[in-house]
Amino acid sequence: MVQPTQPNPDLVNALAHARTVAEDHMIRADHAGNSWREETISELLWLHAQPFVMCADFTRHEESMVGADWLWWWVDDSGECFGMLVQAKRLHHRDGRPELNFRHNDGQQMKRLFRAAELFKVPATYALYFGGIEFRDGLTCGDDEHTSACERCRRASVSVITALQAELASLGSLRDAATLAFSTSVPLEDFVHPDPAAGVVRDLNLRLVEPGLREFLVQEQTGVRQVARELFRVISADRMMQFSMDVAEHVDTAVDTVFLDLPLDTGHFSTPYFPHILRGLRTRPPAYVQDVLTGQRPPPAVTEKVGGIVVVRC
Repeated sequence: MVQPTQPNPDLVNALAHARTVAEDHMIRADHAGNSWREETISELLWLHAQPFVMCADFTRHEESMVGADWLWWWVDDSGECFGMLVQAKRLHHRDGRPELNFRHNDGQQMKRLFRAAELFKVPATYALYFGGIEFRDGLTCGDDEHTSACERCRRASVSVITALQAELASLGSLRDAATLAFSTSVPLEDFVHPDPAAGVVRDLNLRLVEPGLREFLVQEQTGVRQVARELFRVISADRMMQFSMDVAEHVDTAVDTVFLDLPLDTGHFSTPYFPHILRGLRTRPPAYVQDVLTGQRPPPAVTEKVGGIVVVRC
């Protein structure tokens, strides 16, 4: 298999362009006093990220049952892939203050998202649509060196956060949830071209994991491994701020996952975060991803559970 050796600048530019188009729509709507919808932003993103993105759009009513908009699968020439189940969530405002409501419908939407992620054996995540900088009312990356010219904050109009982090953020106020989510999420294009200022993976379990996994975490990656590592990095950073330790046991994962032996450390999350995130990193794409790549409709077992599939070529 051919392992990618560097980030694809064309993909980085395509995702940046798609994010800019989506952000412009959000800004124009906000200036006009009009509402904008998550579905519209998602469609703009993938339309303007072509030809690196292929989409299979299924019927819409299933979202109310499973709580997820799309399955995202990142694929590259190595033959590996990384999947995540994504619920789109937009920033709202009350009395001019930004808010994020992860507990929609008394938390049932989030519970369905976790159940669907368990079904597909991928991490549960949120795509967060923050809009333009002028409408964020003080939301920042939280970095001590932050300035009004912060490039990371400029890119953050479309960002991704794990549902395990969102679950903790939702325990406070809606304003607190927005603040925490903005500072700990990852701008979309940073998954394929990481911000050096974001730092490296530092995890409490680093000395306890098997050598192959440790190498994956401490060394720079590209392609789908970079995407998986970046999503893991942000939840690992949150774990570093928690003080409980629960690392004695390990779990053997499914045979097509890249890493088979993972710590069962939970920290303050609702489930062990190593297997929850890294079960999405596979040695080969699921058959339904191949269906999308060849223009075939996936089976009902997939189409009846999610609103659609997005395949991103790294």
